[in-house]
Amino acid sequence: MDPSTKLNNIMCTNISCDTTCSQGFQYQAIPDQCCGKCVQTSCVVTMPDKTKHTIQVNDTWSPPGDKCVKYTCEKPGGQYLPVEVKTVCPAFSPENCVPGTEKTDANGCCKTCTERSNVCEMKYTTTSIVISGCATAEPVEINSCSGNCGTSSMYSAEANTMMHYCSCCQEATTSQKEVELMCPDGSKVKHSYIHVESCGCHVTDCDAGTTTATGTTRQRRRRR
Repeated sequence: MDPSTKLNNIMCTNISCDTTCSQGFQYQAIPDQCCGKCVQTSCVVTMPDKTKHTIQVNDTWSPPGDKCVKYTCEKPGGQYLPVEVKTVCPAFSPENCVPGTEKTDANGCCKTCTERSNVCEMKYTTTSIVISGCATAEPVEINSCSGNCGTSSMYSAEANTMMHYCSCCQEATTSQKEVELMCPDGSKVKHSYIHVESCGCHVTDCDAGTTTATGTTRQRRRRR
């Protein structure tokens, strides 16, 4: 109060508005008000490593190193909503590919190739088991594995040598089965044999040596 006029003194101070907004928000002024407010303008995706990425409405973004995951930003009912879309790739077995035909799709996610026409698979046959003149009364199922597996040879600049990859078609899982054999003298004996349950391509050592860029040859020793 002013002592002489007995009137209240008016003091003016500046109001400092906080214009700092979180990621995905922008500061916007409000008509007839001193301070504005933060308004969301885009979607924010938080990754497992706690990093955040901003996506504009109708834009698409994929995390580095994972092209099978895509994020888009939608705005249903005025609310910004990040949507995750995951691509599930079909089964891919390089050992079933024709060498040199492997490639990645346009999105950089799934691997495809031209498959061999005769891949490693199980063959079903029936035959009689005969041991020392004793035989099964009826033919039994004896499965086998047959088909092609991947084999390739490629130069490695890092190793300065030709890298050989070989695989063979063989049994993946087996079980023991028992049959009864009838002998000429009328006696019976039990016989246990290996029954193939499934087949697959398994990596094996290549017979050929590895040739370096200088033309020398180093023979690989097979593991026993």
